[in-house]
Amino acid sequence: MKNQIAHTSKGPVQYTLLGSGPVVLVCHGTSSNCFSTAESRPLAAAGFSVLTPSRPGYGRTPVDVGRSAAQAAEMMIALLDSLKVPTCSVLAVSGGGPTGIALAAGYPQRVERLILAAAVSRPEERPNEPGYKIQSNFYGPMHNVTWGMLGLMSRLSPRSMARQTLAIFSTHNPDDGLSKLTPEDVASICRFYQGRSSRQGALNDATHTVGADLLKTARQPTLVIHSREDNSVTFAHAEWSLAHVPHSDMCEAGITGHFFWIGPDSARISRRMVTFLQEK
Repeated sequence: MKNQIAHTSKGPVQYTLLGSGPVVLVCHGTSSNCFSTAESRPLAAAGFSVLTPSRPGYGRTPVDVGRSAAQAAEMMIALLDSLKVPTCSVLAVSGGGPTGIALAAGYPQRVERLILAAAVSRPEERPNEPGYKIQSNFYGPMHNVTWGMLGLMSRLSPRSMARQTLAIFSTHNPDDGLSKLTPEDVASICRFYQGRSSRQGALNDATHTVGADLLKTARQPTLVIHSREDNSVTFAHAEWSLAHVPHSDMCEAGITGHFFWIGPDSARISRRMVTFLQEK
């Protein structure tokens, strides 16, 4: 996939662009970058232009371009200005949630609709969540070595890697979950581990804040996609978003937990995203 560097007023930003039509700007999750398009490819197929920048600290976008969620949102606006995109919708995934929320709240004239998909919306409470310490330790000094081993495992034993992923990212029984995955689902999981992961980007994300007041300022139509079985970003984040974003609606994901873009519910979720973005 072709990627480019935009030289914006805030600094260099790496990005990819898929499809043609109304623009959907993707704030990718942790352990991802501009090449992470599995969640958004159905949008490109449905007639949208999917613009995916590497967020600050990821890929070839320097972390100094946006240390906070607000600064990362400024970077996104600078990218839109550079590409002469007047308005867009925003898809914020997982750790990209705070950036997406800051974008919608801070630039209502530029953001038409917002999708929060398995998104962190209450980062201030993350240290109190079960499992957060394990997640934080994953991005310790040995992260690159660990990520390389996961990539190797994904090549040598794809189904084992898929099962392990379900066991980590979903509270659903991993054997039952694995039995419901298609070969393409397994391949999608493996491609995730064969991409790049950035310790620097993850550590930068860990400092982001949002706050209830900022959520209340995001007045765009908002679709919250989240699974009750998400074992990475708990369902409490979805409940927090629904309680504080004025014009929000819910689309529940299913047994694959945090990996909402695969599994038996993925087609339904993709259709809901497309329908939501096409609404006037």
